[in-house]
Amino acid sequence: MDPLSQIIGLMRPSELTWRMIAVREPWAIRFPSVQAVVFGQMIEGTCTLERGEVRLTLHPGDFMMMACPPEWVMRSDEQVEPLGLKDLFADAAALQAGAPAAPEARFLAGHFLFAEPNADRIAGLLSPIVHIRAAEVAAQRLGRLLSLLDDEATADRPGRSLALDRLLEVILVEVLRHRAHEVEGMPTGLLAGLADPRISRALLAIHQDPSRAWTVALLAREAGMSRAGFAARFAQIIGGSPIGYLSAWRMSLAKAALLSGKRPMIEVAETAGYGSVSAFSTAFSRVTGLSPTVYRHMEADWG
Repeated sequence: MDPLSQIIGLMRPSELTWRMIAVREPWAIRFPSVQAVVFGQMIEGTCTLERGEVRLTLHPGDFMMMACPPEWVMRSDEQVEPLGLKDLFADAAALQAGAPAAPEARFLAGHFLFAEPNADRIAGLLSPIVHIRAAEVAAQRLGRLLSLLDDEATADRPGRSLALDRLLEVILVEVLRHRAHEVEGMPTGLLAGLADPRISRALLAIHQDPSRAWTVALLAREAGMSRAGFAARFAQIIGGSPIGYLSAWRMSLAKAALLSGKRPMIEVAETAGYGSVSAFSTAFSRVTGLSPTVYRHMEADWG
């Protein structure tokens, strides 16, 4: 399995919430800060999305996604005072008071969460705002996926929950691999590493055999580079050292294995690259502040 698929599999997107919003010009909506992945697609009309200093124009068919965004605004007119999302939900007609002839805007807005303990990884994968224009193939594919999502969410068929979770995974993959081959201008992190022909070979080696006793020299050999050149290139693209990335990935696997509650502690330790439970316990406690045993008992809280 490739690194991106493994990471999405660990995060397990779920708990979908969404709705279609219809308003008449002029309008403005303030969305609260959330610890979730926010997504939307403009169906009809045009608006401006504001997030901090960023301004983005959305046209019909455009898709956007953000991970754990701070407060943000969508508006048709910069002179309009934004209405809070909760106030809009309390009065669906609040932004429908415009003249009947006023242009209408409709857009899909939603969010979904991730399973602990690796949910925080998503913020490192996504750009602050992913904007996919309607004319791009990815937007058309996402439109079809959202239609399937709507069909599944509004039906009461066997396997509905599993189908929704898998559709969310496919949507996330589609967004993450959008322009994934473009290294220039891409934020540091896994996607930039996967787009680099040499660094991607080292990443694939780590993810295929995380318990191996990897060294920088061995990973440099996988990448076909000198040790010094590889270490510098890896840090530049990924944003950290090769061994730091390896250790973080091992701990992510160990957390998931501990919360599953099914694997013996020695197997979890070996997954994390340690030959003994005691050595693993010491390292795990240093990283998380909890012993593996205590962390495992948190499964009920995460569930």
